[in-house]
Amino acid sequence: MSDRPENIRRVAVFSGAELLGDGLFKLPFLRSLRATFPRAEIVWLTAGKTAYAGILKDLAAPYLSRVIEETGIGRSPLEILLPRRTDAGPVDIAIDTQTVTWRSLAVKRALKPRLFIASSADYLFSGVKPEEVNREWTRKKPAHFVDGLMRLVDLASRGHSLTDPAAIAIPEKYRSLAAELLPPGPRYVGLAPGSGDPTKRWPLTRFIALAREASARGRQPVFFIGPSERFMLDDIRAGVPGARFPEDEAPEDAPRGPLLVAALGQRLDLAVANDSGLGHMLAISEVPLILLYGRHSPAKYAPRTPHLTTFWAQDFGGPEHERIPLEKVVAALDAELC
Repeated sequence: MSDRPENIRRVAVFSGAELLGDGLFKLPFLRSLRATFPRAEIVWLTAGKTAYAGILKDLAAPYLSRVIEETGIGRSPLEILLPRRTDAGPVDIAIDTQTVTWRSLAVKRALKPRLFIASSADYLFSGVKPEEVNREWTRKKPAHFVDGLMRLVDLASRGHSLTDPAAIAIPEKYRSLAAELLPPGPRYVGLAPGSGDPTKRWPLTRFIALAREASARGRQPVFFIGPSERFMLDDIRAGVPGARFPEDEAPEDAPRGPLLVAALGQRLDLAVANDSGLGHMLAISEVPLILLYGRHSPAKYAPRTPHLTTFWAQDFGGPEHERIPLEKVVAALDAELC
């Protein structure tokens, strides 16, 4: 069998696990895998649970052939001697996305691929090294986490990796519902003030102030509220009487989840969010997006989206989100809406 990417039959990718935000963040990697290996069965294996088998199943379906979660691979160094069995089948290429040395050996032993790609131990176990693909590359990992994953596709394809330039296709049922919830006429600005991690929330009073600024510029404020942020609703309704909450306005039997948020994002002029799952959902829509970061650097963790402005609390003296000045975000909002 030829080693050209279009002739590869099965690619197995190993990951520890994916929560919602992780799964959204890694979408460019999935899309590159499918573009690079168009005829291959792409099998995603995880040690624990993955959002690709749950809330992101529909979103991942065009790119992944199978998802095998909770394999338990990498739980014990003894697996180097007694490898775990999997249902992956014969594997042409295995890509290990984690970086712990002994786990890489356990993954390699479990999958038994013709070609193994891993960055652990300075690419020691990888069948293709960075300098073999590009003499200008060193073994230092790229600064951005997704770029590091893309490097693995480069190695697996021996320098023939592809990216998917098209926007992520959002099914019509979500786009039609979004058009009903945010109909033509008004111009909308989205605000996502929450985060599953309370330390990653910019003060709600500032999101309310932003909503008022958007209203003053002729935009309709639209709030996206996650399940752990319902306590914010009363303050938002009191501070922004004309605010819209489209997810709450959807019929009970309507399709929901990340694809609805992305479809609603396509109805917006601009969105502002914390470093959160909702921020990554809105990034799928490719709406002009302002994201607010605290502990984590946007240079490493910002989503790949074409119209992105980021603010990092560390640039203002520390990791706390409240250090990001309201006036800086207002100025960025004005620049996008002018």
